[in-house]
Amino acid sequence: MKLKLRIAFVLLLCFGMIVVFAFYFSYIETPLQNHNNPETLKQELIKTTIPSLLNKDRRSRLSNKNFTIPSVASVAGIKINNKLQTLNFSANSGKQEYIHILKYVKENLQSDFKMKVSPWSLAAGWVKSREIHSENTPELGYVLNSMVFNKIDHAGIGYKGTQLKMMLKLEGGQEVIFKPQKYNREYVVTGSPYAGADRHNGEIAAFHLNRLLGLCRSPLTVGRIINLKTEVLPVASESLSKTFFTRDNDTCFYGHCYYCSPADPACGTGDVMEGALILMFPEKYRLKKYRSPWQRTYKETVTARWEQDFNYCDQIRKINIYKKGNRLLDLIDAAVFDYLIGNADRHHYEVFADFPDSIVILLDNGKSFGNPYWDELTILAPLYQCCKIRRKTYERLWTFVGHLGLSLKSILSLDQLSPVLSQSHYESLDRRLKTVLAAIEVCLDDNGEEKVLMDTI
Repeated sequence: MKLKLRIAFVLLLCFGMIVVFAFYFSYIETPLQNHNNPETLKQELIKTTIPSLLNKDRRSRLSNKNFTIPSVASVAGIKINNKLQTLNFSANSGKQEYIHILKYVKENLQSDFKMKVSPWSLAAGWVKSREIHSENTPELGYVLNSMVFNKIDHAGIGYKGTQLKMMLKLEGGQEVIFKPQKYNREYVVTGSPYAGADRHNGEIAAFHLNRLLGLCRSPLTVGRIINLKTEVLPVASESLSKTFFTRDNDTCFYGHCYYCSPADPACGTGDVMEGALILMFPEKYRLKKYRSPWQRTYKETVTARWEQDFNYCDQIRKINIYKKGNRLLDLIDAAVFDYLIGNADRHHYEVFADFPDSIVILLDNGKSFGNPYWDELTILAPLYQCCKIRRKTYERLWTFVGHLGLSLKSILSLDQLSPVLSQSHYESLDRRLKTVLAAIEVCLDDNGEEKVLMDTI
């Protein structure tokens, strides 16, 4: 009797294993439909040259010892990498449309009109439901110069968020955020794609890249050098001034924020500190925050649904705000922008609460330009999962093939903090731009132009 029970148990165990393996292979059949042999796919994944799929220091499903179901990014990465090998980017190199765009973008910065109107009321008047500033804004230099040179009337604590900053009020009553320097230009932020403190120079570069790409949805940002003892402390609130101290003859402060502490302050060189000034919106423009559908778990051992669900975008498009209109296309534009600047930390997004069809604002770009040698493909998930993008964005991206890095470098040379980025970051922009275009071309091959390129959904 015992022997029969043992035999029955073994048979039942074997049957259970068969069911498990059958379920496993049926589950991966869909994402691997273009690869008849899973072992072939495994080798392609391991050999692919896309950097974001090769880092063995972070979580990975691509190792020989632990190869499980490939992530969405892994499968997308193979297709994108194959397309990169066949795309003829040189055919676009002779086109000169980018020169016209670069010309007026630079002229906007160099024009410094002596105007009677307040620069702050001028900038406030630019804000519309679908843009924060116009693509061609001749008075931009006047406003940015006012941000650089206007007297600081008050300095206070920047309470919100996880990163160190000050809230300054400039002459004329305009509030700005001051993000201090934490790293030198050559410093490479390693670790997770959202690691490190905010990069003040990244905020500056992101604003001007937003202008080059015609997105017009990033707050006005400029570099400024301030004297902490003569410009800030005399007008600082008590809560801010209490966080100032001297270390090795350098003036430092640590402010108040989620991660702020005396052990990790921002320090000037002597009394002088460089940082980024970001123009605040007028109070009448209330912001409404939404959780990003492509939010990360921020846990190395836990993946989000969008990282494994090949049909994730179909589910997102059933939600009313993404079903029709501009919102989903705005998020895809933001994903392209974030991939170019290396920002993997847009876990939520904000829109103007009082505008019926507000644009998604490219707010808080401090986690950008951290590692020029790492291309985080997961940032592009909204693009390669939904396979939709604005025709205007697509055409503008092609316009800057081979010229994006140098164009941004030319613009940033006019900022007070020039050089704003290291050379490796400019090179990374041109490399990442090609990856974005390859991803779009994969979508065009699979779905056709009519379903991919559009003005609205």
